[in-house]
Amino acid sequence: MRAHAGIRPSAMMAISAGYVPSGIAYGAIATTLHVPVYVTLALSALVYSGAVQSAFLGFWTIGLDPGALLLTAFLLNLRHTFYGPHIGSIRGDLRLKDILAISPLLTDEVYALSVSEPPIPAGSVRALSIYAYINWVGSSAIGSLAAIALPARVDLAMAIALPALFLALLVPKVADRSTAIAAASSGAIAVAIRLMGLQSYFIILPIAVGAAAGFFAISRRRKP
Repeated sequence: MRAHAGIRPSAMMAISAGYVPSGIAYGAIATTLHVPVYVTLALSALVYSGAVQSAFLGFWTIGLDPGALLLTAFLLNLRHTFYGPHIGSIRGDLRLKDILAISPLLTDEVYALSVSEPPIPAGSVRALSIYAYINWVGSSAIGSLAAIALPARVDLAMAIALPALFLALLVPKVADRSTAIAAASSGAIAVAIRLMGLQSYFIILPIAVGAAAGFFAISRRRKP
């Protein structure tokens, strides 16, 4: 895809560097876990959330619980509730048609580039959103189809890939003491819940505890 006016080639390279390996890993892991290829690709095309799709794979291994999965998806993507209003408050050049085009494809990376300085044009935000979407769906398809041809010994080694994918999503987010406390708290609760056999809550409760711990750490830091 040719660089759109206003989008730095480095931004497109950053999108591809993050989305392509993660998408290939997701597709390969899903196929290894015997998720049908059409389900794998439908999730990438319709859900379009690395965190939620990874959570789906976790539920797939222990048995799908629709209610728990929906609540998990809601909690994992709750941050997007704040992305839209923030972009709208600082980007006066975005019209309703721009917002409607960007909203379904809004990701952490697109949001960060949308509010960066110097700002990129509204048309470029739309183009970057579509570019990121194509990267994710395409790389998911590559990973899923490539995993079909994996030798049996490699297929067995993919058993560790799911937790590795979660760690790959987590590590870049740990940027300071507050996020480290949130991550450590969530991890400890997740392990405890799995050991207790409360499998349907293995993501929901860690999210709640991690968020509370992070909020508490930030509040303590801001006190004089």
